[in-house]
Amino acid sequence: MTIIKIVGDIGGTNARFACVTDAGNFYHKLKIYPCLDFPNFEDAIQSYIEYLKDFDELSDFSIQEVCLAFAGPIYHDIIDLPNNHWSFSRTKLQRLLGVPVKIINDFTAQTLCLDLLAEDELQWFDDMRPKGNAIRSVIGPGTGLGVSIQMSNGEIIPSEAGHVAFAPRTPHQLELLKLLWTRYKRVSVERILSGSGLENLYWANSKISGKEAQQEASSILELARSGDEIAKKTLTDFFQILACFSGDIAMTGWTSDGVYLSGGILPKLWEFFDMQKFRNSFQDKGRFSDFCSTVPIAMVQAQQPGLLGCVAALQTDY
Repeated sequence: MTIIKIVGDIGGTNARFACVTDAGNFYHKLKIYPCLDFPNFEDAIQSYIEYLKDFDELSDFSIQEVCLAFAGPIYHDIIDLPNNHWSFSRTKLQRLLGVPVKIINDFTAQTLCLDLLAEDELQWFDDMRPKGNAIRSVIGPGTGLGVSIQMSNGEIIPSEAGHVAFAPRTPHQLELLKLLWTRYKRVSVERILSGSGLENLYWANSKISGKEAQQEASSILELARSGDEIAKKTLTDFFQILACFSGDIAMTGWTSDGVYLSGGILPKLWEFFDMQKFRNSFQDKGRFSDFCSTVPIAMVQAQQPGLLGCVAALQTDY
């Protein structure tokens, strides 16, 4: 009989599952399900367990433990995800599966994965590097906006910092905010630095241009490639606001050991990413510009950092 552990990274759009065997520390049998394909989370994980039965080497397996990372608060028995329709009881889930179930925040997983990454899975922005034994943070735009901070003792502080209010830094950003106030009573940073945030930025910029239009996030990149000025302005705003927000997080946590950018959106936009402009906006912090200029910045390029973080959680009993 093969003993396995199941790991899962559950976001607002997709649920990613994999298994870990005694043969190694890495994840295997990756399966990605759109969350909309299942009425509840229990059906999704049961579908993955059935999927594993199709593999000859797993024809006879036993699940020893499950570790799941969720994009949302995980402190109570009821896990209610803010960016999709799933809500469930961790107690009932553990009873259903009949094994221990560890539940962590998705950006706790993103942070735990850092020490397991190969050097080529990090794209450093310049020659700044972590010195070790200090504070670091992970910031990731995806369906939502995730943020976590890891203390020098290894403790991870998950947060909902993506829901802090957006603070404009330029007259143009103030104009964006005023327009977004017509859509939302309160404009959080996540309303801008996320998939739907790209759509909000495109709409606001189109309205400023006098040619009001709405585009899906998946279309904005193609429009930018074709030379669409509103799409290009949207991406410029996105990166500048992300850089300003990342610098704010660096100051909030005094993250002298680095800010790591992750999430599902940035790799898709990488061709439009200007690291020097990002660095300039990141460290434009008045009296704290000198500190921010010394903070290492890296882009996480691993394929499944959330799943790798769950593997790390199982290894370290986090």
